[in-house]
Amino acid sequence: MDTETVLYLSRADVEGVGLSMREVIDALERMFVEKGEGRVEMPPKPGIHTRPDAFIHAMPAYIASQSAAGMKWISGYPENQQKGLPYISGLLVLNDPETGIPIAVMDATWLTAQRTGAATAVAAKMLAR
Repeated sequence: MDTETVLYLSRADVEGVGLSMREVIDALERMFVEKGEGRVEMPPKPGIHTRPDAFIHAMPAYIASQSAAGMKWISGYPENQQKGLPYISGLLVLNDPETGIPIAVMDATWLTAQRTGAATAVAAKMLAR
């Protein structure tokens, strides 16, 4: 393993993977099942609030079945929209779960939007039963 190289994926790179919303929903549904079975470690997110209407949160998780460990560092600043900046922005840091070494840093804007929509779809499916 190369411990000196960290892969960086821009928002365009992440979007360019071409995952469909169906694929995101299916993956998230599997992860919710695994979390419910106690096979996902996802502690409550700590956060700071630099303004009354804004937040910066750390969202760590470990999914053993995917050999995935990392943290999403996400912020929400409503007033950014008036400045031509995104309301939500963030990064995801992926670590090697065997060594803890960071292996990738990626833009989390697209991931966050897709995950939010997918979580709503999964919840609607479960509640409709």
